[in-house]
Amino acid sequence: MTRAAFRQADIERILRAAKAVGAVVQIDLRRLVVTIYPNMDEAKVDPLTGLAPDGPENWDDDRPIRKLPDDFAL
Repeated sequence: MTRAAFRQADIERILRAAKAVGAVVQIDLRRLVVTIYPNMDEAKVDPLTGLAPDGPENWDDDRPIRKLPDDFAL
């Protein structure tokens, strides 16, 4: 695969991903830099920190505690 074909494949993949989430893409072809601007209407950002919210916790509290064998050494 030539470098031009590889770059085209990368750009097509980036554009498809941005279209799926409604983002705007700016591509600098000279420096091969891609800047993605998210859709701010749908963005869920914490107003105090400016960060995305954390997802749900994934704790395994329902499983019993596993006991280590007696000959286990740290």
